[in-house]
Amino acid sequence: MAVAGTINVRLPEDLKRHGGQVLVRNGVSVSDAVRRLYEYLEREQTVPDWMRGDAGAPDAVARRREQLRGLVGVVDVPVNFDARKAYRARQMEKCEPGVRS
Repeated sequence: MAVAGTINVRLPEDLKRHGGQVLVRNGVSVSDAVRRLYEYLEREQTVPDWMRGDAGAPDAVARRREQLRGLVGVVDVPVNFDARKAYRARQMEKCEPGVRS
């Protein structure tokens, strides 16, 4: 694919660094991420729901935080519980032959 255009974006340095870390962990370059976003925009002719202005509105964020706070203390979690390990184990269990849940 021939390069036809360049995009320059100004970001806070910490946002650039942290976002870049996520991309590296997932094996995606910044160029690929931006290219895929533009391919999505061209194909769908709309922006993703998460990108709409109202999705991150302060009242929506506050509502979600309040809902999450309501869950605090609902379940007793052992001190040495590893949520990532449990999540991975559940994902592997779901992928076993004959399992559909």
